[in-house]
Amino acid sequence: MAKSISSFINTMSKHGGMSLTTGYNISWQVPATLKGELEKVAPGFDAPESPISLMVEEAQLPNVQAATGQLQGRYLGENQVQYPYAKFYSDVSFTWMCDANLTPLKFFHTWHNFIFDGAGKEMGKELKTQGFGKVKSEGQSVKAEDIRRPVRLKYPAEYFGKCIVIKTEPGHASPDDRAAIAFVLEDIYPYSIDTVPLSYGSSQITKVTANFHYAKHTVITNDIKDYGAIGGDSYKKFLDSLKKTFGFQNP
Repeated sequence: MAKSISSFINTMSKHGGMSLTTGYNISWQVPATLKGELEKVAPGFDAPESPISLMVEEAQLPNVQAATGQLQGRYLGENQVQYPYAKFYSDVSFTWMCDANLTPLKFFHTWHNFIFDGAGKEMGKELKTQGFGKVKSEGQSVKAEDIRRPVRLKYPAEYFGKCIVIKTEPGHASPDDRAAIAFVLEDIYPYSIDTVPLSYGSSQITKVTANFHYAKHTVITNDIKDYGAIGGDSYKKFLDSLKKTFGFQNP
């Protein structure tokens, strides 16, 4: 049934207007030891003005999918019927624009390297994720940068984190003050970091994409239709409530 432009505008106004893809925020919570390593390359990485929080160019609201089986012959003459038996949580990908210090690139390589207990070097100092200077390999003493060094995988509890992805809209208090929905991703970690293309030609911003696995996500909804009556600061209250509920205290 055809509708008039005025009825469409009135309906959208009652529901807070149209949603824009440019409004979103991401918050992270990681174990204390991992946080100490990440702070070395990205101090205050969860602060709103940090490159990790500020320079997310592209994010995703996670999808959900049901694994299904087939049942045949339930009723006479009925063909196959699909029924769900498990819930799938697909991986997610986030893309960051990089500053000249390549903070997002360093951040996620540090996280990934931490999982495998690697060691790296920076100008004038050594970054030690486990604190060893020499390791033993086949009865010999091997330097941490030697190719023969062993790779020791950490326990999941040491590198699993939590992530909150919030879809926001402009409001009275800030450009992202209204928050209608949030996805809390639990036991998340970066399983791969995409290649970063570099080339001659027209200058472009360097970008890095990290891909994450996670165990499950929880969807939290927030009604913002009465935002005008509630007033500003809606996003901050919503985020603080989520962090408290899901244990996002400082480790």
